[in-house]
Amino acid sequence: MKQINLNVSNRDSVGGTTAKRYRKEGKIPAVIYGESGCKNLLVDEKTFEEVAKSVVGKAALIEIHFSDGTESRYAMLKEVVRNTLSGKAEHIDFKEVVRGKPMNAVVPLHFQGEAEGVKNENGVLDIQLHEIGIRCRPRDLPEFIAVDVSAMHVGDIIVVSGLKLPEGVEIHGAHADMPVVSCVAEAKEEEPAAEAEAPADAAAAPAEAAKQ
Repeated sequence: MKQINLNVSNRDSVGGTTAKRYRKEGKIPAVIYGESGCKNLLVDEKTFEEVAKSVVGKAALIEIHFSDGTESRYAMLKEVVRNTLSGKAEHIDFKEVVRGKPMNAVVPLHFQGEAEGVKNENGVLDIQLHEIGIRCRPRDLPEFIAVDVSAMHVGDIIVVSGLKLPEGVEIHGAHADMPVVSCVAEAKEEEPAAEAEAPADAAAAPAEAAKQ
C-alpha cells in the first residue's frame, strides 16, 4: 500500500470570487467528505502537483493533516478539476477512508510479460479493462493488480474471476465472466481486389465499329 502525507489548511470562505483569489496565491480550493463530515480546504499548488505525480498509475491512501490541529484523516483522491487551457488544478475532491473499515476503491491493472501468442503466433493483445473496482480494508489496499499475460496463446482470454488478487482484496462491481484481456489473431490486410474485366460485348464494340 502506498501512503502519502499531505498538509492542508482550512478554507473559511467559499465562492467563485474567493476561489480565484486563492488560486492567484498558489492555493487550490478543495473539499474532503465522508463519515466525519465535509470540510473545506486549501492545498498548496506545488505540493499537490508532487502528490499527483507520485500516484499516477497507482491507488494510494493520502493522510491529510489539518492546520487547525484536527485529527488527520485518510482519504483517496476522488476528482481533480483542471483548467482546460493551462492544465492547472482548480478544485480537488478527497473521499474519506475510515481506518479499519472496509472501503471501495478503483485500482489500475498492470499487464506484465509478453504473451506467447504475441511472441510466436502473430497475435495481438486486446485489453478490455484498464482498472477495476475492489473492496478491502485500507491497510490491504494494493497500488495496482498485476495481470500476467505471458502464458496466453491466440484465442486465450483472462476474465475477472481469473485475476490473482492480493490477500484481503475482493472484486467489487464487476461480473466474474467479464473479459479483462484476450489474445487474438492479428487481422490480415486484404489484398486490393483485381480490376474487373470489361464485359465481352463492351470489348467487342470497337472491333465491330472498325468493320463498318
